[in-house]
Amino acid sequence: MKEVLEGVFSGYSFRSKVENEEEGDVSVIQMKDLGNGYQDIGDQLVKIRSENIPEKYWLRPGDVLFISKGANNYALVFDKAIKAVAASAFFVLRPDQRKIVPEYLAWYINQKETQRYIEENRAGTYIPNVNKATVLGINIKLPPLEEQKFIAKVDFLRKREYLLTNELLAKREQLIAQKLLKKINE
Repeated sequence: MKEVLEGVFSGYSFRSKVENEEEGDVSVIQMKDLGNGYQDIGDQLVKIRSENIPEKYWLRPGDVLFISKGANNYALVFDKAIKAVAASAFFVLRPDQRKIVPEYLAWYINQKETQRYIEENRAGTYIPNVNKATVLGINIKLPPLEEQKFIAKVDFLRKREYLLTNELLAKREQLIAQKLLKKINE
């Protein structure tokens, strides 16, 4: 994996609980901010003042956030146009976009075969964690960039379909419940 990355670094390690600051100018991405099966970053991010954070921790669009702590070691692309840092539960993978598409990298990490490798190589029993050597040891199959973009687009559409289908099912369930309640209240 090392050959397709500009760098890998840990998220910022805060000394205490992250508290929202009124004058904050940088958002903090924490595990609690992830939604849709660890594939989306929410909009209600805690803000802190950037003067406390070294610039090397600031995220760039296209960085891939890899969850290194816990049993769900998935990856997602940071694609927000905000100044942000990732908390220490993440590794930040900075892809060389001349060689690999960030969305393809995240997709590849999330595949069963790669997840099995990660699971077999993580440490800890109570709170499992993945070390940097394990991440760098992921053997990535690297098709041409156009093919990577195609795979990433199809995966995006698959996720979008899944979310819309679930939304539709929830609305259908709500509608049926309302109709049945109306029927018994007539």
